[in-house]
Amino acid sequence: MSPRHSIFRKPGARSRAAFTLVEVLVSMTVLLILLLISAQVIGTVQSTWTASNARVSQFREARTAFDIITRNLSQATLNTYIDYDQSYLQDSDSTDATATSAPSKYIRKSDLRFVSGPAVGGGTPLLTQGGSAAESPGHAVFFQAPLGVSHDPAFVGLDRLLCGRGYFVQYTSDEFFRPEVLPAGLPRFRYRLMEFSPPAEQNLVYDSASNDKWFSQAGVPVQGTETPVNHGLTRPIADNIIALIIAPMLETDAAVAGNGTTNSSDAYRAVFNYDSAINDGTPTAGGQGNQHRLPPLVKVVLVAIDERTADRLGQISDPSTPPFGTEISSALSNDTAAQNLNQTMEDIAKTLNERNVNFRIFSSTVAIRGAKWSN
Repeated sequence: MSPRHSIFRKPGARSRAAFTLVEVLVSMTVLLILLLISAQVIGTVQSTWTASNARVSQFREARTAFDIITRNLSQATLNTYIDYDQSYLQDSDSTDATATSAPSKYIRKSDLRFVSGPAVGGGTPLLTQGGSAAESPGHAVFFQAPLGVSHDPAFVGLDRLLCGRGYFVQYTSDEFFRPEVLPAGLPRFRYRLMEFSPPAEQNLVYDSASNDKWFSQAGVPVQGTETPVNHGLTRPIADNIIALIIAPMLETDAAVAGNGTTNSSDAYRAVFNYDSAINDGTPTAGGQGNQHRLPPLVKVVLVAIDERTADRLGQISDPSTPPFGTEISSALSNDTAAQNLNQTMEDIAKTLNERNVNFRIFSSTVAIRGAKWSN
């Protein structure tokens, strides 16, 4: 038998069938380093995914509320019609000297109304029961739209019923609308985007006693004695909304004159105060300004903060004390701020950054389909 194929091992020959202790230790060290690196990578990815998912979840409610506002606002209507400026049908015994004057021209008229402006402060407040500027920062908007809302089962299916609608921000407690299935605890105070939503059968827009009566109940606190059939007209639709900004976009004087000197970027100007029932003096062929007109475009801005920030701000001071409001309301109090809206938003963002607030701004320009913008 050849020595090469001998089954006997030569004396002193070493076996290579196993690893040495040094090799095992080196392998374990390399494996441990790889595991640590993998754990760090997985942890970083998980933290990034969790933070991103939390951020999306935190502002999902605000995004939904923003979609609700823009969708309903686009359906605003005035049902404008043309009529005589004077009427023969008025009482001839009236003390008004022009009560029986002959008509001289046609003018626009409407029984409905579109109004927006500072919720509290800034002249005549739109919210008579909205509290202070700290409790209702930003703007409010009220309008009529064929939304078909009714609490009466007999009217179900009439999806074109005319209803009033309004939106504003209010600092409130969740004491009365907190679900009973949740454990009892201290009331949670938050800035909330509120919706004023009277049903069609409670629409008071045609009440001649007061032009503002149809939205006078906006801002009334939710009561614990409500029932499904008889409940409040103001409901929260999103938490942690600290400001609502409504800026109707109107034609500039040069665009109205039609001299051809304006480009598309200069054709519109933003305002904060708008009331379709008032002649604002804008030059028009009929001399009515923007009276009984819907704004063709409306800039809508929502400023939302996350729940963690809201909870932290509530722990700094008395939870029932609004942490924001005064700064925001003062920044949005006049039309000068509207004309420089981008700068105004930068100032608000700077204020929030100085207080380490995690926030997001939602902005869109809504075209109102029922606006008839011609002279």
